[in-house]
Amino acid sequence: MSYSKLFLPKNLGAAPEYIFGGIRPDSGLTLVPDFTRQPRSWLRRVLKFLLVGRLRLSSRMLALITGFEGYRRLSDIGPADRLLLDGVSNLHTLQAIRWAVPRETRCYNYFNNSLRFVYGSEAKVMPYVEGMKAMGYSVFTFDRDEAARYAINYAAQHYRYPQPDELAAEPQWDFFFCGAAKDRRERLQALQQMLESKGYKCRFVVVEPGEPGITYAQYLDYVRQSRCIVDLMQQGQTGLTRRPVEALFWNKKLLTENQTITTYDFYRAENICLLTTDVECRIDSFMQAPMASVPSEVKEAYEVNRWLAHFGGEAQ
Repeated sequence: MSYSKLFLPKNLGAAPEYIFGGIRPDSGLTLVPDFTRQPRSWLRRVLKFLLVGRLRLSSRMLALITGFEGYRRLSDIGPADRLLLDGVSNLHTLQAIRWAVPRETRCYNYFNNSLRFVYGSEAKVMPYVEGMKAMGYSVFTFDRDEAARYAINYAAQHYRYPQPDELAAEPQWDFFFCGAAKDRRERLQALQQMLESKGYKCRFVVVEPGEPGITYAQYLDYVRQSRCIVDLMQQGQTGLTRRPVEALFWNKKLLTENQTITTYDFYRAENICLLTTDVECRIDSFMQAPMASVPSEVKEAYEVNRWLAHFGGEAQ
């Protein structure tokens, strides 16, 4: 059976907008306004809780109840089309969507966040996964370990090729990090102090709760002008963040806490340094080593068009 359009309800932020800018025109991707969020008004929230996913409702009724006009686009989806959801966790929302599209429509739900964080604990994950599968969803995750643990599908973290003129920049910093403080504040401070004590220039942008972050355009400027990207993860996460694939496509070195990265096909010791207790002794030789080349066929596995192919495309 051949598939035509791939519908994705998603309001693109700056980073996804840049990444999706690398999607081929013939991909069949159709972006529609995101309707999977919680309504803002208390009345619509109550109506959603009482009705959505509990009664079989048309896409028009779903739009009226929630206030999200994007629901109306479900009526555009045909039996041969595909629907890709961006990590929707609410089972009632998922049921409402499944009822509103043709039974033959292939539906996917891709999680780019660890499921144990989404659902609050390890014990809660499997009942939700089984519930999604029972509705007919193919569940995908960016985390290889979670894919094996919960018997779901794996689709690698993805990025796009920068334009050749974007890659040319004179380094201004040795190490660059940008992200929310979360549980990493003390580790980031200690790392920055160690690196600067050895004479390295660091640009660490740590966003505290309630503070505005930098734009993605500014973020990319920092990436271009840095020699090495720093990757500190949330405690307990094993799946790749976006930073390793950014380093891969921007031809930057990577300093990371992710110990599983040595099992990935793009791992090269000259390019990727593990942030372990002896890193202070190894960092100089790592930064002095020339970058090792990574074959284009290896990069292709993490390219955004290959990622889209997981969701009903021909090539895998």
